[in-house]
Parts: sequence; C-alpha cells; structure tokens
Amino acid sequence: MAGEKPIPVKVSIDPFQEFDKKKWKKIEADVKEFKKPGRVDISGKFEPTTAKWDKRKLEAQARAIFRYDLSLYASQIWQAFVPIGKAKNGQDKKKASSEFIKDMPKLQKAMVRNLNEKFVEFQEDIASGAGDDLGQLKSTRKSLTAGHPEAMINVVSDFAQAFDDVYEPLVKLKKKEQKSSGPAKEEASKEFDDLLKAELPKLQKVLSAQSSVLKKRLGVLSGIPAAIKKGLSKDLSDGAKAEFKKSMDALSKATGPVEASVGKFEKGMLDVIKRLARKDVGSSVWQELDSVASKVLNSLDKLDELMKKIDAKLKKLEQTAKSRK
Repeated sequence: MAGEKPIPVKVSIDPFQEFDKKKWKKIEADVKEFKKPGRVDISGKFEPTTAKWDKRKLEAQARAIFRYDLSLYASQIWQAFVPIGKAKNGQDKKKASSEFIKDMPKLQKAMVRNLNEKFVEFQEDIASGAGDDLGQLKSTRKSLTAGHPEAMINVVSDFAQAFDDVYEPLVKLKKKEQKSSGPAKEEASKEFDDLLKAELPKLQKVLSAQSSVLKKRLGVLSGIPAAIKKGLSKDLSDGAKAEFKKSMDALSKATGPVEASVGKFEKGMLDVIKRLARKDVGSSVWQELDSVASKVLNSLDKLDELMKKIDAKLKKLEQTAKSRK
C-alpha cells in the first residue's frame, strides 16, 4: 500500500516437488550418475496496493505460480528418460543415458529462468493492483504459446522433405536401371548404390535429431493440462475457474492422440529407412511414411486449433480482469 514498506519475500523450492516419486526412483536406479539438483531460492520485494497481501500470502501465491514450471520441468525430465527405459541393450542404454545427462543442465537452467520470470511478473501484478485472475491468465496464455504445436508440425514436415530428397533420386535411378541393359544398367545400379550409401547415414542422423526435438516438445505439451490444474487457486473468479477446468479437460483429451502418434512416428520412420537400406523404393515405402506422418500432423492440427480457441477465450477473460484494475 502507498507509504508502506516493501515486503521482502524469499521462496525456497525443491525442483522435484512435482515429480512422481515412483518415476524418480526409476531414474535413480537406472541413471546413477544423475544427481537431483538442490533447492532453488527466488527472492524479491513486493509493494502491494491492498491490505489483502502479507508476507505469508505472497509466499504461498508465489509457490502456487511456480507449480506450472515445476510440473513442466518434471514432464520434460521424464520424457528425456523414456529412451533409457526403452533401450534394448547395454550399448543403447549407455548412449541414451549419456544424452539424458547432457540434457539435464539445460532443462535445469531453463526451469530456473522461468521461475525468476514468473516471480518478476508476479511482483509487477501485485504492484499494479492486478487480481489473481490476471496473473494466472497471463501465465497460462504464456504456457500455451511455449507449447505451440506448430514447432512439432515443422519437425515432421522437415523429415518428410529430407526423406523425399533422397527417395525421389533413388526411384529415378531404379527406373533407369530397369530400363537399361549391359554397361548402362551396371552404371545405373552403381549410381543407385553409391547414392544410397552416401545419403542413408545422413537420413538416419536427421531422424535421430528430429525425434529428439519431437520428444522435448511433447514434454512441453504434455505438461500444460497438469500445470493448469495445479495452477488453479481459490482466489480465482468463478468464471476463470470454469474456463480453466474446461480448457484443462479439452487439452488432456487432445494431447493423448498426439502422444500416441509421436510414439509411433520414430518407429514408422525407422521402418521406411530400413526398407530403403534393402533397396526397396516401391511406392508403398512413401505411402507408409505418408500414413504415419499424416496421423501425427492430423493430431497436431487439431490440438493447434483447440489451443488457439482456448487462448482467444482466455484473452477475453484477461481483458475483463484488466478492466477491473
């Protein structure tokens, strides 16, 4: 309040507080090199404009706001761990564990940065006199933007294009070989083999990179419904609560097909690459790729459309909350 001293607030957070204990035990058993990060301290001074806020309530609200990013962090770590659990042999497990260990500092750094950003936004909301609705609406709309499906759509499309760039020249060389005889046939066959030998490893590398990006983006998407649920607070208006509940349920329903199709994507793409390795360039190879990719893109398109509708509704609520300031 005007003339009052700023209220100092310090919140000490366990980064794993939203992590499922059974899942953590699984990670702890399989990746002994990974050490759980220590507590994160976030602090600053608040200048409330109403008597509603005291030190205890500000700390409690900050913790509630942090739960979204901590839930997201937990989801991302588990998504990064999944390949280790699925490893078929010791070598694959060692490789997956190495990737996991390498990814952890990046996820930790992003999580701490996000917590600090949310804390600053919370300070600004309190200083401006904005209500709880406004802060939560801003936070949720920001999470929808961060988890936009368009990035995943581009990943799938990029791999399909990379595959086609190899597949089409191989098809032409195969047709040339089939229509030729003698030295010309041998030359076309050699060109086919040389191209396949040169491009196949590149294509496998592209798939590995794209699959990794898909899984990380999926971790962001999967964390949004849970974060909305945990971010609900008793101080929200009835209208905001109802919209958040509706959004959470709709997103949970739409995210399921995305998770299923992404899970099948890498397996399907590995299959078409193996068919290429066997010199199979029949039309059914491209049809298989198109079928698997189309399912991913279809589920992402539906989720994208839903998220835009949700954002539009939350934007209206945010404008209403601002008008009450």
